[in-house]
Amino acid sequence: MIYINFDKSSSEPLYVQTFTQLAHKINHGEIEPGSKLPSQRQMAKDLGISVNTITNAYNMLAMYGYVIPSERSGYFVKEIEKADDEPDRLWRSNAPYVFNFSRNGVDLSISSAFRRAHKQAARFDEDAFSYPDYIGSYDLRKQISSMLNKTQGIQASPVQIIIGTDITRLMDALLRVIGSDLTIGLENPAYNKIAQFVNLGAQKVKYLNIPESGINADVFKNFDADIMFLMPFHHYPLYYKMSAEQKKDILNWAGADRYIIEYGYDMDFVYSNPSEPLYSMTENKNVIFAGDFTRNVSPSISAAYMVLPEHMLTKWQKVFYTYHSDVSAQTQNFITEIIRDGSLYSNINRLKRIYGRKRKLLINTIKSHSFGDHIEILNAECGTTLLIRPDIDADEEFLIDIAHENGVKLSFIKNALERPNPIISKRLFILGFGELRDDEIIMGINRLLDIWKSI
Repeated sequence: MIYINFDKSSSEPLYVQTFTQLAHKINHGEIEPGSKLPSQRQMAKDLGISVNTITNAYNMLAMYGYVIPSERSGYFVKEIEKADDEPDRLWRSNAPYVFNFSRNGVDLSISSAFRRAHKQAARFDEDAFSYPDYIGSYDLRKQISSMLNKTQGIQASPVQIIIGTDITRLMDALLRVIGSDLTIGLENPAYNKIAQFVNLGAQKVKYLNIPESGINADVFKNFDADIMFLMPFHHYPLYYKMSAEQKKDILNWAGADRYIIEYGYDMDFVYSNPSEPLYSMTENKNVIFAGDFTRNVSPSISAAYMVLPEHMLTKWQKVFYTYHSDVSAQTQNFITEIIRDGSLYSNINRLKRIYGRKRKLLINTIKSHSFGDHIEILNAECGTTLLIRPDIDADEEFLIDIAHENGVKLSFIKNALERPNPIISKRLFILGFGELRDDEIIMGINRLLDIWKSI
């Protein structure tokens, strides 16, 4: 049994204490290279803490190179050079952070139904090593069709759905079908994964400067692009949710000659007043809907889908007549099963309750602080993130650095801009709460606002 000495009076989370002490033991040879760590469930039982705490600690060990995760086998200690002190988790200063308000954080717990489905998908069958259906297994496409109809009211047949490993892979294929000599429009700030894709691919790109409230008819004036990539359910990284009026403005701009790629980021975690998808709002059939399972199942799931308008199918088949989906048969079977047995919907509802509760706790903690009147909360209607704008006469670089020097890591919009954007407010910060426990949210926010109040 590996012993961890928890300091219950410390403000440092248990998973951080677990990570730090395990790293120390590995560094000093108390846990030998090549040895296997106890299973997450056994470790949690031995220490009397939650499995999620151990999962977070093990993930940190893997991230910092102490262990190697092996699928279905566990975590094995790497051979590393011993040192007297473990490296701190550093970011913008020489102080380690304690409270990580990550904009990418998600709840990592795994339901028993998902575990059963994964075991079921892993069972050997005669098709396991053959090519899957060329655009993805029909069973999976049928289940995604049913899911989109049930959750978003999108009417799409299985033959319209293409399966790929991620959104960029599918976009690359899509651009070959629509035409390569086209200009892609991105909001600024943009989803960095897509911005990197279009720039690395030498695509022609134009950036549309938007305020924190998102797209409107005015910002579209004189904006010329052939394809517009949008995240209407929850924009990343401004995190605004498009209203029905904003969506109408977009469709009016697109008309019948421009394409829109509608990415359903966080579409399952809209807390108030959801509106119809762009895909269902137009008869021009120039909206391509895309989605994946990174937010409602796991960030490690490499599977995405794209819903093509019917008139594109023949052209896709001509261009990609030899295309084979690069998503493994096991992954496709797993996703098929969790949609079919309803455990995906149960997980979405579970996460929505958890995130909704954390969101309220975060907002209430800000408002109840003595400095809360100086904090404006924006774009808190979706997902696991919101924006705050402090009323402080200080440079935003200074504000983020002094927060980190005191153990609080957060991000700001300025760092997410692809180009200068004069209509974005200064001092606009991102708070993510997906991976934090309730007590971490309370302690982290109080520490952050105590710091800023003292300036």
